[in-house]
Amino acid sequence: MQLEPNAGKSLVIEIKGSPSSHGSSGSVRRFARYPIKTKLITPEDKDISVIVEEYSKKYIQPNDIVFISEKAVSITQGRSYHISTVKAGWLAAILSRFVTKTPVGIGLGSPQTMQLAIEEVGVPRILVAATIGGLAKFVGIKGVFYMIAGHGARSIDGAVPYAIPPYNHYVSKGPRYATEVAMKVSEKIGAPVAVVDANDLGVNVLGISGGLDKKLIARIIKDNPLGQSDEQTPVGIIREITALKTGLRKAEMSDFRSLSQITKLLHIDVPNFVWSDEKYIKRQIKNGEYFIIEQNGVLVGAMSLRVRNRKMHIETLVVNKEFQSKGFGTQFINFAKKFSLEKGYDKLHAYSFFEYNMEKFYLKKGFTELSHLGYYENHPYYCFELKLGLNHDPENT
Repeated sequence: MQLEPNAGKSLVIEIKGSPSSHGSSGSVRRFARYPIKTKLITPEDKDISVIVEEYSKKYIQPNDIVFISEKAVSITQGRSYHISTVKAGWLAAILSRFVTKTPVGIGLGSPQTMQLAIEEVGVPRILVAATIGGLAKFVGIKGVFYMIAGHGARSIDGAVPYAIPPYNHYVSKGPRYATEVAMKVSEKIGAPVAVVDANDLGVNVLGISGGLDKKLIARIIKDNPLGQSDEQTPVGIIREITALKTGLRKAEMSDFRSLSQITKLLHIDVPNFVWSDEKYIKRQIKNGEYFIIEQNGVLVGAMSLRVRNRKMHIETLVVNKEFQSKGFGTQFINFAKKFSLEKGYDKLHAYSFFEYNMEKFYLKKGFTELSHLGYYENHPYYCFELKLGLNHDPENT
């Protein structure tokens, strides 16, 4: 599976004015935030570390940070309840009427969520928070209630219609021992971990494993890249883009993990399909056959060029969905033409399984579709040829 940003969310964020070991205070740092889709987490899942390991470990690279939605942790701790099972008292019913509703959630604006808040922080603290918060709101100061009530009240999640079922009918308390949870998960996956409470209005970092900066993490995920609806991505990876590589270059073995992710877009259900196989990819990198395009350190696409039967072949060509229809495929083709001519080949061949829908692309780039089909394990694919000529200028095609 290729990791991609959720709909309406950006993959990369720039953080200004943050000290960095790679530059002075005030420099700009760039971070990619990859949401990870998991199975539907239920109360039957008793250990969030098992889920995080299963779904994230294969993607983790050195220096990555893993962040986990607090709601996912709460569910595994048995702190998420069907709204029908929460019996709200008279105090909760009264106080909930004075809570301001927001577009992204009900907060403590229902008797059930207010009841959970009372259970978490106690009646005296809730009454003090409500009294002082009400007076502050009267003079135009907002947020005082939550400042006094604390994160136990702030972390309560209400039942909202856009949540993935059945949690559109559930209310949740914040997780217990968030720091201990973060440390346990960190030990299991070998990467630093943060447990976060994020929505489209703000972020609260509830717990971290050693060495992390809560304020920096909050800034990195301030737009809530895990989503606010039914994305089913309760886990994410933060990856700093330290080397701002841009352009087309030969792939190195350090690119293997990124390549192995993007080549999964090529996979189709054919016996012995090798083009997304890790050993095959490593061999092609070692042989100098893989070329990649990066944009600000993020992998855009990949192409493998291979000489077989005294001919140059485009064996694979794939562009990440986020970057398609932006001219990167054309860059790959122009490079392949130039590379072929430099190696002394006046023809360039390309192949594409029917499922890729690449026929129009190759024809538009000047290739001719050959009259015969190719077959791999009895599965058909198109065959294309482009005549270059040793005096041909590939940039002008």
